Amino acid sequence: MLDLTDANTIRAGVFGVQDGIVSTFGLVMGVAGAQVSPEAILIAGFAGAFSGAVSMGAGEYVSVKVQQELLEARGLTSDGRVHPHRAAAANSGLFVLGAAFPLLPFLVSVGLSAVLASAALSVLALFGTGAVLTRLTRRSPWASGLRMLVIGGGAGVLGYIVGSVLGVAVG
Repeated sequence: MLDLTDANTIRAGVFGVQDGIVSTFGLVMGVAGAQVSPEAILIAGFAGAFSGAVSMGAGEYVSVKVQQELLEARGLTSDGRVHPHRAAAANSGLFVLGAAFPLLPFLVSVGLSAVLASAALSVLALFGTGAVLTRLTRRSPWASGLRMLVIGGGAGVLGYIVGSVLGVAVG
């Protein structure tokens, strides 16, 4: 049976994996759109994945601690069922996993083929994450997968557009 501790850890993990996919996809698409070297795309992607995971884990830890302190200040208790370390680990660990999907194609390919493969893998990862979660939520896999895809999908397009505009403006 799923309890509050598990639900909070899953929530943190879902946030991490979605943000890992979306922010890394947006970043690498932006850098790719600026027409820079394949090495620059990988450096930016890995730096973004690492710093994003650290930031997300730290933010998750602090936010859970603040939530506990707010409850305690009002005479309420979380009964110790929400663990900041566990939420931070799930968030940052799954951020790195999510970041791998948009980065992998740039390790084996360059140019338009890497961009298209990154987009395809990111779309599949977003939809797949939403669909798999329905094993826990008992919702429609299609609805949940599409929700995750639609909410997360625009970042890559926006990142590519911004990178293309900046690449032309700066270059």
